[in-house]
Amino acid sequence: MEISSPGQTADEPARPRFTRLAEVISEIAGPAPLLLIGLLQVGLPSGAVAATIVSVVTMAILPYASTIWLARAGRLSGRFVSNRRQRIPILLGTLVVVVVGAVVTALIGAPRPLLALAVLAVVTLAVVSIVTLRWKLSIHATLAVFFAGLQVCLYGAIGLVSLVIPAAVVWARFHLRAHTLGELAAGAALGAAMSIVYALAITAA
Repeated sequence: MEISSPGQTADEPARPRFTRLAEVISEIAGPAPLLLIGLLQVGLPSGAVAATIVSVVTMAILPYASTIWLARAGRLSGRFVSNRRQRIPILLGTLVVVVVGAVVTALIGAPRPLLALAVLAVVTLAVVSIVTLRWKLSIHATLAVFFAGLQVCLYGAIGLVSLVIPAAVVWARFHLRAHTLGELAAGAALGAAMSIVYALAITAA
């Protein structure tokens, strides 16, 4: 006789161990939360409150809120859009919003680090959109690795502690079978490239 775990009825299939932990990691260390934190870290210390608000709303809040709404309306496979074909229009729509945000951010005089981050977001989204035509690259891995790289850019060696974030995210997405190891590796490589480009952009004369 099969014994149900606490909180699970006899008719429900057993969930793999640590699945809930992987789901929580995917949520709190998802692309939108990490990007939101990064934009605040870059924008607020410079005093560019208006530019920071614009970038946060257009690059993090609006895209994530729209996917949640579409998922709850049954129009998407989920808020992380696991279906590759469904990702393409979502990414293109997000790209339009992010481009508008980057332009407005530039027009209202965003400081160089914030503007560099906005432009990098546009370029990265364009790359991801093109890749997604054929392959489901992990956006979770991309943003997690970039976030860790951003912490190193902002805080130096102590920022290396944040490497635990991409490690946890990669494990979580693989555990949930949301991505293959190849898709996660490609996403992580793109995030590393973003980190290098951003570091060069903010240090160039």
